[in-house]
Amino acid sequence: MERLMVKYEEMFVPKKTCTIDRFGRADDCEPCDSVCESDCKNCVIQECFTRLGEYEGTGLTPERIRELDRLYSEKYREVAKLRRRDTPVKVKPLEIYHPVGYRVGQCSKCENIVRDYMKFCFECGCRLEWGSWEERQKWKDRMLQNFMKKGRR
Repeated sequence: MERLMVKYEEMFVPKKTCTIDRFGRADDCEPCDSVCESDCKNCVIQECFTRLGEYEGTGLTPERIRELDRLYSEKYREVAKLRRRDTPVKVKPLEIYHPVGYRVGQCSKCENIVRDYMKFCFECGCRLEWGSWEERQKWKDRMLQNFMKKGRR
């Protein structure tokens, strides 16, 4: 992409207002004081020239910037989807399958049957959190102990 701006005396100015020396640098530039009758460093037009010159310095074309924006948006959506998937869902405890020794529960999101060796639900892909099972098991153990104590009286 051809540059529209050239750096001249610490500022960017339109290339067409300058004469260019044999090294490709600005040799002499016409001021824009006919448009803004003030100091060029505080001029609104100069701010625009500076931003355009800095943009040109990146070497990116408008098409490439649109492509980068599209790719960034796709990745952002992908990351958001993975974050939703990796947010753990609590498993609703059902029972312990004693012959084999694993716990059986139900995925809170899709209600699929899951086992404690599963880190993710095979149906919906959500990360499973088995922490509530231990709490429920402790509660069931306390209830059983209380029942046994009352039964002995």
